[in-house]
Parts: sequence; structure tokens; C-alpha cells
Amino acid sequence: MIKDTVGQGGRNSVSDTLIVQRLLNQIDIPGAHQLVTDGSPGVRTIFKIQAFQRSIGIPRPDGLILPRSKTMTELMCRADAENSVHAQLVLTNPAPTSADLGAPWIATAEREIGQKEVVGSKANPRIMEYHKASKHWAKDDSGKLDAWCGSFVAWVMSQHGYAPPRDAYRALEWAKFGTSLKAPVYGAICVKSRSGGGHVAFAVGQSRDGKDYYVLGGNQNDEVNIKKYPATVWDAFVFPTGVVAGTSLPVYQGTAENAGRES
Repeated sequence: MIKDTVGQGGRNSVSDTLIVQRLLNQIDIPGAHQLVTDGSPGVRTIFKIQAFQRSIGIPRPDGLILPRSKTMTELMCRADAENSVHAQLVLTNPAPTSADLGAPWIATAEREIGQKEVVGSKANPRIMEYHKASKHWAKDDSGKLDAWCGSFVAWVMSQHGYAPPRDAYRALEWAKFGTSLKAPVYGAICVKSRSGGGHVAFAVGQSRDGKDYYVLGGNQNDEVNIKKYPATVWDAFVFPTGVVAGTSLPVYQGTAENAGRES
């Protein structure tokens, strides 16, 4: 039994978090993947807690486990039952559990983190693939005319069968994609204006006070990464039409630098 709260907004001691992660890994939750048992309450752990809460009939899963709560009691009982069937569990480095909240494209985007521009006349071939997905004519991955945030989003969404908007290499065109949202949810496409153009990226979390959003995007300081932006700078949030979106944007548990260059 845990001694204190674990998950979104919890105290998240290392020992309690390890207990929860190990129990979650012992249960077969449809659509969820194995966690790395590292004692860190990141978004993957929170998403799996929410998936488990949904599986036990909690209509509005909050991603938080309290000692002696229904979630914790059911988690322990189900883990014991699973252990009686499975003699040994193999823990692996998992794919992100972004599918749990209806945004599997975030797993694809996360795998691109670290892709960056090549200085000089040569170009990163991966970024040129992004440009191809947006039908941009660029022959390089750098320079003001070759900004690739829109191309990155086009490539990611194309991997999941979604047709990008016309002129998808133009960030502001993404405001016309899918269905408009009043506020971002996990996996939403965020669009904003900037001097000389715009910027587009995926929402992956927010600060505890809700004043900042953490977004995963391309061409953020010339690479794919996660950056922190004031919530007020974003002009539009969209989500693929016909896809059930999550109900909230989780508190971001990782580290990220403040927003920088986008050109």
C-alpha cells in the first residue's frame, strides 16, 4: 500500500511511485504499454493511471491515486489476480501511452525529438521528409524561407492517415485543420502568430497554475523538442475531426526550456 498520493498533482515520493508503476505493469490494460519503473511520475505513468481508472468504471479519471482509494484497492486486487496467471513479467522500455488519451500521433512525434538542422549547404534528410509531407519545395532545412514547424506537423499527422491542410508548410494554415477547440487537450495542435509568420506544435502538458503550455514541435531552436510557452500566446487549438479528444491537458512533469527561436 502506498503512503501518500501518486499521479497528477500528487506528492509522488519515489517509493510510492515505484509501487504504483510495478502494479500497473502487472495488469493487462487495453491500449496501454509497459512503464519504465523509475519512480518518476511522468506523463506516461499518469496516462496509464487514467486508463486503469477508466477500466474500473471511473467516468472522469483524474490520474491521481490516493491511499485506500477505490483506484488503489482495485489496482492491488487486479495485480494479485494477474500474478496468479503470469509467473513472470518482462519489463521493457515502452512506447508512449499517448493512445490512452486518443492522441497516438504524439508517440510518433516524441520519437523525432532531437532531429535538428544541419549547418551549411547540406540538409538533414529527415527534415526534408517533413517538407515533402507538407508539399514544400524547400531544398534545404535552414533559412527564413525553409521554416519547418508546419512541415513537421504535416509529417506526423500523415503517419496516422490524416491529410494535412493545403499549404501545410505555413503554420497558420493549421488553424483550418480538423475541429476547433476552446482550450488545448493532450495532443491538440496549437497555432500562434509570430513576426513574419506563425508557429505550430502539439500540446503535451501545462504548468500547475495553467499559465504555461508545454508543446512538442519542430523548428524550435532549429530542432524537434519540447518548449514552454505562455498560454496566452496561442491563437487556436485544433483536433482531428471525428476523433474523441481527452478532456484535459495534464500537468507536465518533465523539464523544458522556455520558448526560443522559431524561424
